[in-house]
Amino acid sequence: MVTPQKATGPRPTLQDRYVREEGTLHLTGIQALARLPLDIRRADRREGRSTAGFISGYEGSPLAGYDMELARCRPLLDEYDIVFRPGVNEELAATAVQGTQLAAAQPDKRVDGITAIWYGKSPGLDRASDAIRHNNLMGTHPDGGALALVGDDPAAKSSTVPGASELLLADLGLPTLYPSDPQEALDFGLHGVAMSRAAGLWVALKIVTAVADGSGTVDVSAGRIAPVVPDLTADGVPYRHTVGTRMLQPALGDLERSRDGARLEIARRYALANNLNRITRTTPDDRIGIVAAGKTFLDLRQALRILGLDETELERRGVRLLHLGMIHPLEPTIVERFARGLRHIVVVEEKRPLIETALKDLLYGRGDQPSVSGKRAPDGSVLFPLDGELDPDTVAARLAPRLNALGELPTVQSWLNTIRATARRRPLPLLPVLSRTPYFCSGCPHNLSTKAPEGAAVGRGSAATPWSHSWTLPRPGT
Repeated sequence: MVTPQKATGPRPTLQDRYVREEGTLHLTGIQALARLPLDIRRADRREGRSTAGFISGYEGSPLAGYDMELARCRPLLDEYDIVFRPGVNEELAATAVQGTQLAAAQPDKRVDGITAIWYGKSPGLDRASDAIRHNNLMGTHPDGGALALVGDDPAAKSSTVPGASELLLADLGLPTLYPSDPQEALDFGLHGVAMSRAAGLWVALKIVTAVADGSGTVDVSAGRIAPVVPDLTADGVPYRHTVGTRMLQPALGDLERSRDGARLEIARRYALANNLNRITRTTPDDRIGIVAAGKTFLDLRQALRILGLDETELERRGVRLLHLGMIHPLEPTIVERFARGLRHIVVVEEKRPLIETALKDLLYGRGDQPSVSGKRAPDGSVLFPLDGELDPDTVAARLAPRLNALGELPTVQSWLNTIRATARRRPLPLLPVLSRTPYFCSGCPHNLSTKAPEGAAVGRGSAATPWSHSWTLPRPGT
């Protein structure tokens, strides 16, 4: 009989998720994002940087619990010189974040730079877009940096509208990183700060519900992320962005040229130098390529397993995969390497075709350009829907006919035959739909602030805006 050994050393505590600097921890996506500002400050201290931190935003699903998690960490935030001030609304929070980038230019500064984080859900980004557009034009300080954590709820599980922020972020000129799990949420946050400092731009993290609410094992070892500073020259001259507030011509023209020119180009170089986009497998004989980003890439891998396409089968059938970490701007070198030798590329993405359109733009006009499918197949038929949320089963069902049409994939054909035979034998029954009384979620700030008389018909605006309103219609007979 083996006698159990008594555990030695200090017992683990819940606070370990924020104080430990080695090994692995189990974290949710929200907890990883709450740990992020602490890890930024730890990295700066190891490098001897004189910095501080600032966080402001407005709560909303799927980042609804972010402010509460930060509040629980307030003693740690104070210890690391991080100020947390939730905003009255999203644009005031964004304006406060931009103020931190100007602090280093003040004569009474006590640190060289302040790293700031703005957070909000996709309707909050809509509201704050004017402020963020101005802020991104002004840019970020080389010793500070600014991150925008944008919560997207693609299935509108707890929102009044489905969330998909990447096209607006691209229009605002923000490089956008799309983490697939809590590990990447933490790691991409560290890369985002380094990119922001190098490029002089705000950098966004697209955080979908599955990442915010999901959990997993996260490596928190100090120094695991060592950002590689890319070439910082523009037209042969070293580039260092200077933050300014002169939003008039001719200064505005210079800011626009640098934002859309040198600064976004440095962001592309950063993504390449730090391997943010990865070709996960490739051989010279590959003929089909599949592209996905963030959480959707994990759905794609599971869908491929459903279709019987494991690593061995993918290699045998010549299928190449590209996992994008930065979805805007699309880095051309990785696209060129990925597309080389392919005859067909399939882009798997939710909502509108940001990646597909950018990929086509980069490949257009090449003599060896492969065909590109995404929202539609080359014959014009619908491939991946513009609405709803993708999951592994949906990806498998939509991807299988397209892959089968592109070549001999026996496992895919076998799966299709099984599905068709099952559908003919036994149609799936319709499940009963149960109704429920509508209500605000328990953590929503409007949960107790909007009361209506019994029997009244109530309408409201987005719960992300402070002017959310309700109106009451008279009861019949009154």
